[in-house]
Amino acid sequence: MSEETRRINVTFPVGLLEDLDRLTPPRKRNQVIVAAAADYVRRLKLLAVLKETAGAWDDESHPELATPQDIDRWLRQLRSQWRRAPLRQEEGRA
Repeated sequence: MSEETRRINVTFPVGLLEDLDRLTPPRKRNQVIVAAAADYVRRLKLLAVLKETAGAWDDESHPELATPQDIDRWLRQLRSQWRRAPLRQEEGRA
């Protein structure tokens, strides 16, 4: 089921519209504009979340991650838990 849509009137600079028409596949202009707007809105939402949560992590609360070496050690430990099984069976084994 697709999302409900609404038609809007948007004004573009002539040069940008000409480039868009030249570079966009036939009958795909609306799809390209919607995708670009969705990407832009996603970025704005991400920036808002980053601003809202700025300062949530401070050095005093996490002294175990004070140096780059501490962070590397923590990442190695975290990543070592991600995959315990080999990616593929050795030849001759099922």
